[in-house]
Amino acid sequence: MIACSPNPAHGPGPVAASPAPATLPDGPPPPRGGLPMPSLDLDWSPPSATAGDVAELAQALANHPRVGLLLDPGSNHETSGGTSGISRAAKGLDTTQLAALVGRLAPDTAVHPIGLHDPKRPRLAEVILQDPPLLPATGPTGRTRWALPKQLEVDRVQLQRWAELGDPAVLIVGAVEVDAPVWRGVATSAVGSCEPLLDALVDGQTQSLALLEPFLDHADAVLAAAYTVELARVVPQIEAELAEFEPQRTRADFDADGWARYQCGQSYLRYLQPFSACVSTSAMQTCPMTPRLFLRGSARIGTVEPSEYIPTDCARRMDRDYVEALRAPARAAAELAQDHLDVGWMLLAERLATLSDVHAAIASLCTPARRRFSAPDLAQLRASVAALGPLFISDAPPAHDARFLANDGSFHVPGLGTVRQLARYDGGTDSPSRAVIAAAQQLDNFSRAHARCVPRPGEPPLMTLLVDTRTGAQELLGFFYAEELWCDELGPIL
Repeated sequence: MIACSPNPAHGPGPVAASPAPATLPDGPPPPRGGLPMPSLDLDWSPPSATAGDVAELAQALANHPRVGLLLDPGSNHETSGGTSGISRAAKGLDTTQLAALVGRLAPDTAVHPIGLHDPKRPRLAEVILQDPPLLPATGPTGRTRWALPKQLEVDRVQLQRWAELGDPAVLIVGAVEVDAPVWRGVATSAVGSCEPLLDALVDGQTQSLALLEPFLDHADAVLAAAYTVELARVVPQIEAELAEFEPQRTRADFDADGWARYQCGQSYLRYLQPFSACVSTSAMQTCPMTPRLFLRGSARIGTVEPSEYIPTDCARRMDRDYVEALRAPARAAAELAQDHLDVGWMLLAERLATLSDVHAAIASLCTPARRRFSAPDLAQLRASVAALGPLFISDAPPAHDARFLANDGSFHVPGLGTVRQLARYDGGTDSPSRAVIAAAQQLDNFSRAHARCVPRPGEPPLMTLLVDTRTGAQELLGFFYAEELWCDELGPIL
């Protein structure tokens, strides 16, 4: 939102509202009810990024009555001097926790932790003697599965030792460093979807725009009619004042101050040209500077100004700020239009504008990321979003302080660029739009407040290899994020 004062304030110099044009277009009849927003009480959840398929791992483990479990000593804090910089998931990912994980995934498979608390137990690179290629494929549930290479060299002597200890298969787990750009290109799966919610928001936006379209066209027509009159009064006067700068002159014709003033006059003339073109044509609706009603976080009246650069000292050298002088008609049109736009429609327009804040917060929350949420937190999140529906469809009467606030500023509109703000509508105390804005801010903060097991930036994935100790045959190669396998009491992502 663009900051504004509760007290209307114009830019430099007072701008008196001019009399209304002789004829202003009629608007649609007052609205009945609120916006046509569908129910947002839906089953959805922010997607958690995943690197592998835990169900595939569970199935492979279940094929053995017993497995040995080797966790690379460098992948946990069992033998390290501390845990600084390690995610909550990684801090809990020790051999004991992994053994519990295997027990949960394959209850009938016995687990034999190898070298528990032994800093001299084999490291990952001492057993798997070459880096496996990244060969991702999409499994039947949409999770990523990793194909085994035709040949992967392993230490057969070490495998034989484990076989002699009674482990027919060993699950080897350890962190692996993968080039970040390469990894982002292959690890793209996630669990959870916001699609039902996003579809409902788009549906509500589409229906609401259809409802508001006649009023939005009316608002733009009122602004254009008022702007036509105001601009026609101002432009001829400015053209006359700048006429002395139309002849082409050279540096030799002036002293230093005179030359600087002449260059300012030329800049102002170039800035004036599109305004003069607007006055010379009757199609004011096609004039680029004509104020319009924009729905960008709020209902705003704005104008797109020429891009000609005016040096900051030109207003002083010319004894007049012509940019401000040419901005005055737009301000006057905005002020005049406020008295001719139906309050009921303005409330709905402002309410629809706040949907962009909600959508931005939801889109950010629904971008797949390495974090987890508890079931109670997800229930709270869904309830908060569901509560937005009644705010959009509310037919509450206008608040006593619902009004336009005149304040200068700027905002960005895709396809147009920077738009100069002239006024912004505020639904007032306890209005649904204010409640929506507050809720959108809470949604924007939800992940930071409730995300669990967030890894440190760049934390590598874990590689798992299930190998037959007698034959050396590799049965399963997988890559997982630590929080995908273990996240406090949340368990693995199945």
